[in-house]
Amino acid sequence: NISFADARSRRRVLLLSGTSEGPVLARVLLDEGFEVLTTVTTEEARENLFGGMKNKLKVEVRGFTEESLSDFLTRGGADVVLDATHPFAVRITKIAHSVCERLRVPYIRYERADWSPPEGTLFADTFSEAAAILPSLGTRIMFTIGSRQLKHFAHLHGRLELFARILPNPRSLEQARKAGFTPDRLIHLRPPFSREMNKKIFQQYRAEVLVTKASGPQGGVVEKVLAARDLGMRVLMIRRPPQSDIPSVSTVEAALEACRERARVYEWRDRRL
Repeated sequence: NISFADARSRRRVLLLSGTSEGPVLARVLLDEGFEVLTTVTTEEARENLFGGMKNKLKVEVRGFTEESLSDFLTRGGADVVLDATHPFAVRITKIAHSVCERLRVPYIRYERADWSPPEGTLFADTFSEAAAILPSLGTRIMFTIGSRQLKHFAHLHGRLELFARILPNPRSLEQARKAGFTPDRLIHLRPPFSREMNKKIFQQYRAEVLVTKASGPQGGVVEKVLAARDLGMRVLMIRRPPQSDIPSVSTVEAALEACRERARVYEWRDRRL
């Protein structure tokens, strides 16, 4: 069961993670004296992101539903929720924000800064819109959008030559297989990728179009887009889902200061009681 230590600290942070910033945030919070519990959605993410911090904090593999997060927070599981999930992980962000608002638990959204790609980059608001645009852009398409969203392009097999770079794990392979990608159309590699490495991969598969997501510089999008532009490829970028109603911070320092502020409020309240 997911839980903190019994000590009734007012500096307990539930860190919803899943990106490379997770370990950075966890480390600065621990250094600041916060008690941190981190969640990720896969065992692979726990090992790759937090493998070097096993003795310093607790990392649980699980995904929250509205009910389970409500139960956890109602039982006093955390004083602050710091949401550092991926910019495209809309579902968990909406759940966390809604539950925290209802239970009056401070919620902080950390969202990595976006990046403005070079002029000439094409955009789509959704994966379905991107699928509709693709046939007009070229025939050999390279996807670097992860495996989960490849299903939106399954109907294009046979009409276009589709290739996808995915993580080397069974879940990613199964999702790609269900989307119609055969083994010869998959590149199983783990990031990070340099600009030159991206160019070599794109050249090897003679890709004409790159499909990627606006995941921010930390997600490797800069190196991908610049590599594609070096080769004269078209670039189709899928914009982040809009979440304008949820305030956010975009630096580790701002996230830490927000947690500090909540801790100061709790300490002031406790002194008054």
